[in-house]
Amino acid sequence: MIITLSDLLAGIRERKAALGIIDTPERTDAMRNSGSRRTARKRAMLARIEERSRDAGAV
Repeated sequence: MIITLSDLLAGIRERKAALGIIDTPERTDAMRNSGSRRTARKRAMLARIEERSRDAGAV
């Protein structure tokens, strides 16, 4: 079975409406990953990624 992206998004919108979920900028911000619970290991990994991308001229 092939599902198009528009069909998938329509289904998501229907389920959200049925559950009473209303997307607002405040709700979206609350659901974003703030990174406040990252481990030291993950922070170090992200710092290495940032450094390597700067060295490569990607940033």
